[in-house]
Parts: sequence; C-alpha cells; structure tokens
Amino acid sequence: MVDWFPSEEWLESYRRNLAENDAYAAASEGWGVDFDGDFCFVLTHLPLEQTTLGDLPDALTAELFDRIDALSADEFDRLRETATPAFDERFAAVDGTGESEGADEEENERVRFRRALSTVALADVPTVVWPALETHIRGDLESLLAQLEAYVVDGSAGSTVYAHLSLEDGDCERAELVADPSARDPGFELEAPYEIWTELVAGADVIESVMSNEMELDGDVTRVLHYGDAAAAMGDVAGETDARYLF
Repeated sequence: MVDWFPSEEWLESYRRNLAENDAYAAASEGWGVDFDGDFCFVLTHLPLEQTTLGDLPDALTAELFDRIDALSADEFDRLRETATPAFDERFAAVDGTGESEGADEEENERVRFRRALSTVALADVPTVVWPALETHIRGDLESLLAQLEAYVVDGSAGSTVYAHLSLEDGDCERAELVADPSARDPGFELEAPYEIWTELVAGADVIESVMSNEMELDGDVTRVLHYGDAAAAMGDVAGETDARYLF
C-alpha cells in the first residue's frame, strides 16, 4: 500500500525511519528517561466534509469505477436496487449533462451512477455506502475508508485524528493512530490543522511552527526547546518519509 498521509502505513514508515535515524538517536538521548516523553500528534480540521470520493486521487478510486463499469447489466441492476436512500437522493439529483445521445439507457444510468458516487463526501461514506457497493471497494481505498471511520474523532476542532508516539532515550518504540484519545495521557501534545501538518511533512521547521503558533504544543516547552535538535530531527525525518496526500 502507498503511504498515504495520514494513515497507519505512513505512521509506521515514519516510526521506522525515526528509529533508524542516527541524528535523532544522538539528539534525543535521555529523552523520556525519568519523565513521560510520549507525544500525541493531533491533526485537526481534516476536510472530510469538503472532500468527495471524486476528489480523491485517481490511484485510489480508479479500481472502484473500473469494477462498476465491468458489471453485467443484471449485476449493475442488483447493485442499484440495494442502494441506500441517501445514495438514491444523490442519483436523482444528478442531471443528464455528459450523457451520450447515442448510448442506451443502461449505459447512461451507469454514467449517472458514477457521477452520483463521485459526489459523496468522505464524511458521509458510512451512511451512504451500502454492503453490495462495499464489495467493490478494495485495496488502498478500502483500507483508508476503514481507517477514517475508525480513527476520526469529531469535535470543536472539526474532524480530528490522533497519533500516539512512544519515545524514549533515542528510540521510537511505537507509533499508532488512536481511536479513543481520552484513554491516553502522553507527556506532550502537538496540535495543528491538517494543512500545517502537510507543510511539516513537506519540510517545514517544527520549532518555528511552534514558536509562530501555527502548531500548539502542550507540555514542558522548556524541555522541548532543550531537545531542539531532536525536535528538528523529527521534522526532518517526517520530510524524508515518502507520502502521498489524501487531501
């Protein structure tokens, strides 16, 4: 699977790269010894309401639409018959623009079906998608939709994802998305909107982001600044970890 950001796969690649990075190991020696050095990365305002299935990269959705196109007429009819009322509303709202005058009714219905499916916001997938359609959602798209449903928390900061990193004495022992953030009490928390995190992954300086209030740090700021080289190395490793962005 491609390391889409944010995802379990990207986070594990980041953990592995961090654990193998000599600069981070040297700069973070002693971190978390006799104090809780675990970090929670909080990604707020994920644009799930604004991002539709049609907005996702083609690499994620092409297989789904290809499978729908490959259905026989009877298979497609059965798929349509089991659709949720929420999808039927979207289907009914799709106009005929783009339909081929020379095509038959069934072919044009598939065009409308794909267009209606493309309008479904990621936040609405759990209530719009139905079991018969789910059987055609595979690969990276299936995994990512499952992760969004499992780990996204809705709150005052919009759709939010929490990632917990266990850091101690130059090593990153674990890095995982958290379904219930209230069950964790890390020593430090770094919070920012999703777009700021993408800038960090692209190479922005984490200390500058904290000092400019683009990222909010909860914890002993003095201790973090004392380990400024370790924080910088964490940012550098994030920038060196391959990522493709969902939004």
